[in-house]
Amino acid sequence: MLFPTVDFAVFFALVFLGHWLLNPKPLPWKLFMIGASYVFYAWWDVHFIWLLAGVSAIAQVGAIAVARQTHEMRRRIAMVAGVTLALLPLLYFKYYSFFSLNLTNAAADLGFENLGLPLVQLILPVGISFFTFMAISYIVDVYRGHTHVASWIDVFLYLSFFPHLVAGPIVRPDELIPQIDVRRDPRHIDVAGASWLILGGLFKKVVVSSFLAANVVDPVFGDPGSYSALDAAFGIMAYAIVI
Repeated sequence: MLFPTVDFAVFFALVFLGHWLLNPKPLPWKLFMIGASYVFYAWWDVHFIWLLAGVSAIAQVGAIAVARQTHEMRRRIAMVAGVTLALLPLLYFKYYSFFSLNLTNAAADLGFENLGLPLVQLILPVGISFFTFMAISYIVDVYRGHTHVASWIDVFLYLSFFPHLVAGPIVRPDELIPQIDVRRDPRHIDVAGASWLILGGLFKKVVVSSFLAANVVDPVFGDPGSYSALDAAFGIMAYAIVI
């Protein structure tokens, strides 16, 4: 589900309504927001919600393991183990195809025809880098004493919170998790300022970014040999604006 779409507009309106209705009740609000975030992520591919849930569980188990150790060496071992387990899915989806292809080619050059490694082109799950590094940040911050072990519900919401799930930014646990328990007061919401921020963001994305991507960046990057060096330079600068 992309942000500047009708689907997201309908989704956001429903979630916004549920958010305010459940705002006075912390536990139902958290469960609702987790459910909404998983629906948002499943909109792209429902199978990958298990990946998100798995990384969230690894992060919580890793943080608990770190917090329960009293010896510094054991704390460090628990932290490294948790970080490694959280990284494995990202490494698999992002680099398995690259390494399997290169190992197979290298083995063939040495006379080994079949290493038994399946050559598959894996689809990189949307947002995997963001929630993976946030999970690592949580484990490491518990190890360093920058944050305490949160509840399972808070951790699952911290890693799945849909406004930053697929596009970032990477949010530290001590920045977001404390805000989860703060109930919003509608009397103190700057509706006008928030509306201008949303409209400004939509303008930048739909009008500026999409226009430059379709008319400058994609043509130049798609066939750079057909363009001059000046065109390529403009394409590079336009790409920076698009990002």
